[in-house]
Amino acid sequence: MLSSIGLLCCPLLWAQEVTITTEFSDSNAKSYSTQMQHWQLLLESAPQLQVKYVHVGMQRGFELLAQSGFCTINKLKTAERAARWLYSARPLNVSPSLRLITLGQSSPASVASGTVSSGQDQIDLQNWLRHPARRKIGIIAGSSYGAETDQLIKSRPNQFYLVHGQDVSLKLWQMLKRGRIDAIIDYPVRIDHLRQVQQDNTAYTALPLQGLPLHLKGFIVCNRETHGQQLMQYFNELMAQPAVQQRLVASYRQYFNESEWQQLQPYLQQTFSAAF
Repeated sequence: MLSSIGLLCCPLLWAQEVTITTEFSDSNAKSYSTQMQHWQLLLESAPQLQVKYVHVGMQRGFELLAQSGFCTINKLKTAERAARWLYSARPLNVSPSLRLITLGQSSPASVASGTVSSGQDQIDLQNWLRHPARRKIGIIAGSSYGAETDQLIKSRPNQFYLVHGQDVSLKLWQMLKRGRIDAIIDYPVRIDHLRQVQQDNTAYTALPLQGLPLHLKGFIVCNRETHGQQLMQYFNELMAQPAVQQRLVASYRQYFNESEWQQLQPYLQQTFSAAF
């Protein structure tokens, strides 16, 4: 009991700092502020924790987790990753699933700019890539898009354009606008924020993909060494606090329409029970 209290109250006794890897550069931090808002909410309850940031590509970010004191945030949980790294007990971020983003309005749905189509318009990505066969989708190197899509990427490497390094979402959006690729897989909320920051009125369509759940969860990930274990215990205790859970749940609301939000309630009430 005493050790638990000491860990929560006095992080400087066990871990003065954590280094967080991010996939955006300093110069484009504003464009990626939505990716950091839940982390910033968590830090409001951890004023003594000293945080450093390194701006690297996603693949390099996972490589750095092998070093003591490094963690990353907003990462999907896969069996392969969970076998190697420590994941937070609760997700830091809960958002609608990834969507297929194309320019303008595309069949089979007509969707206004920035609006996500309904579940009945789900896209079979394998069929979409066949018609026409030269279609190409831009994706982030090192990212996971769910088991079914990840397998499709492996089976059709010539139809997926992998982008490495920093500011990848911004680079992919620019490539899409220039006609270098036919679509990207990303979150509408991120595309909307990029457009807002850049004062970009380019219309787009966001279509849900078959095989993906209603929502995706992004976790904090650290290495399994002693420092990583201590950091993860601290993060887990922070996210168990009712006030933290209430702020996190309230922040997720902006991502979902009313119908999606109601469908999400059972999961939120189970996972963030202290918020209700």
